[in-house]
Amino acid sequence: MIATTTATAIPVSIAVASNPFTVTARKLTATGATQFASFRQDIGGHDHPVAVVGIRDAEISGLCQSAVAHTPLGSATVIVRSDAEQPVRAQDMVLDLAEVTGDMTFQSVEMGRDASTLKSSGVTGPASTYGQQARTLTITGMRLKAWSLTAGLFSLSDATLSIKRGEQPCP
Repeated sequence: MIATTTATAIPVSIAVASNPFTVTARKLTATGATQFASFRQDIGGHDHPVAVVGIRDAEISGLCQSAVAHTPLGSATVIVRSDAEQPVRAQDMVLDLAEVTGDMTFQSVEMGRDASTLKSSGVTGPASTYGQQARTLTITGMRLKAWSLTAGLFSLSDATLSIKRGEQPCP
């Protein structure tokens, strides 16, 4: 339901956590990528600007995802890692990004397109909003901070989940 709502011009009505989570990866290779600007609201009612990124299919190598939880007993970090040799597979993925860094390559890119006309990933934005899309997207040395992620498929081989005391995000 979230992906369906995000894929239209109707604002998403989910509350996101009060802190973004971190994802690092050696490489993300995607087909069908779209992007436009929007806002997401946290549980406290604060609006956060986001880059809504839709990706039809992706392979992510060397994934590490971490989220810091602030509790009355102190901070703890939840860390999920994928098998270094088996890429994570994702389909119909939508991210609400706060930031992304890395070496990016776009093929068959269209920038400045009206977000309501985007077709590459199946995710569109509101009319008269700046949008961009690409047939393929590659990010090497990826590091991102996201408020949320939804996907039709998110498959990790030989994954590990660990919890560490304190703030210890993925490197």
